[in-house]
Amino acid sequence: MSDLFMSRLIVIEGHEGQRRQLAEQLAALSEKGFALAGKLEAGTAFRDWKELFASAGARGLFDARTVTVAEGAEALGPFPDELASILEDGQEGDEAESVVVATFAGDTRKIFSRETLALKRILFLKAEASVPPWKRKDWLLGLARERGCRLNPAAAALLGESLESQEELRSELDKLSFYASGREIGVDDVRALSFDEGAKALLQFLDGLCQARHGEVVRSLRHLRSDPSPLRLLAALGNRLRPALYLACFPEDEAAALRASGGPRDHAVRMSRLALGNFGAEAIKRFMLGAAGLSWREKTSAAGGWPDFELLLWELLRRASGKGPGQKTDRTPSRYGKR
Repeated sequence: MSDLFMSRLIVIEGHEGQRRQLAEQLAALSEKGFALAGKLEAGTAFRDWKELFASAGARGLFDARTVTVAEGAEALGPFPDELASILEDGQEGDEAESVVVATFAGDTRKIFSRETLALKRILFLKAEASVPPWKRKDWLLGLARERGCRLNPAAAALLGESLESQEELRSELDKLSFYASGREIGVDDVRALSFDEGAKALLQFLDGLCQARHGEVVRSLRHLRSDPSPLRLLAALGNRLRPALYLACFPEDEAAALRASGGPRDHAVRMSRLALGNFGAEAIKRFMLGAAGLSWREKTSAAGGWPDFELLLWELLRRASGKGPGQKTDRTPSRYGKR
């Protein structure tokens, strides 16, 4: 191995955040004086690991320290144990004059032997730990602080409950931060920028219903009725009102009720409390029972379609104002009482 220079090896396993981790590593290495020698396709630019390290060690005339990115490194086959002797410490490796960043489509369990791994000279970047739904709000608020932007807690709750992918959440936060340009990112910003037209209509419908805003329900329903069946909307509404149902059934122990309903999702819980105040516990129970029956019928030959769904919906809205659909309620919400 005398023809190979000492190098540092960074391995990025395949996952949705791989591109971000690669960009972060290249930025950090650039700050330390490493110049990007190239992003090359493994198996095409070089056939095996030895050729890769030979290429990485061939520095340019003006670059004292270089970094080479090998895309799709699984094409190089198993890592030879004898190459481990040229690896600098993967965690630090500040003395190395070349760095190899190898990206993989999946994990690397069949690539590196136990002997090589035991030396602990390779830095492995794995997928970010999954953040459970009930912790996404705090995770987003912490991420916003790290990035120097201000995020309203209600906006964080809405964003965290609307997107599953943590990489999408990171991307949305970057977009919202750029749009807000230093001011606090609010719920209206999330509504305006983080949903497509269909998602905006669905959110307007769900929140408008819980707030007993008849006009918003009617306007959003015009868009949502493009679906041939109300089943998708019915499922979304059932999910939104599930905390309200559990709170209505177990008012003496709200904490247990919320745990049973699927966990404390801040935005959904806040909307459920509004729905309970606007409609009352008995109306919520009747609606959810009717929704379960309608869902069953939609999956059989007895489907009633949109007419049956709207009858169920208007009956619930009527409980809020006593005036019928299309008019905004002026009544003050009560504490989960009957109406």
